[in-house]
Amino acid sequence: MSQRLSGLSHEDATGTAKLIFEGSDRFLGRTANLQRILATHSPYLARWFGGLVAAVRQPGLGASSDARYRGLACIKTSMTNACAYCTAHTSTFGQGLGISDAELEAMMDDSYKTSDLFDARDRAAIAWAEAMTNNTAQRDKATWEAMKANFDDTEIVEISMASALFNMINRLNDSFWTQLESEEYNQKQWNAVEGLTVDEIEAFASKFAEIGAAERSA
Repeated sequence: MSQRLSGLSHEDATGTAKLIFEGSDRFLGRTANLQRILATHSPYLARWFGGLVAAVRQPGLGASSDARYRGLACIKTSMTNACAYCTAHTSTFGQGLGISDAELEAMMDDSYKTSDLFDARDRAAIAWAEAMTNNTAQRDKATWEAMKANFDDTEIVEISMASALFNMINRLNDSFWTQLESEEYNQKQWNAVEGLTVDEIEAFASKFAEIGAAERSA
């Protein structure tokens, strides 16, 4: 299937879109095709979208919980929704966080529930993401109690945000028929796994105000 909506290249991007791509490359390791679509057609939404993804998913850019658990939630959400595009993205990023191929395979079905590869915290985060995605979390007392037993409230919020974020992203990519980038390109996500800070992303975000004001007055 051909991608339903066009996306700018780095070479053709200007103004806000160009800055969005610069931020994606720096804080997410590369610019995904979904971000190209969003930046092309709604750059002022895309700028906030990119920052939200980075803050929720990346280590050290906003969320304070262990990135592994947020990564597991992103992966299981994408697998549960059968979003091939996002499953490829989140699995590749998960490898950068240290999640193994064997762990990824066990997450494809219910094997994670009994696998020795996962501890109680892992299993709780994965099951919670699956319940949120299937919209059973509201009445799943056991899964909720497992979360409360293994995580504090901040961790629960951040793991839940990771699942909720990728439920949205899954729907966008499936609906837009977003074209999957090469594995080599997506492995550039590993460049943004460590060494970045909240101060850096906040300083970068300040650049959007001047460019946006100039575009709106043009």
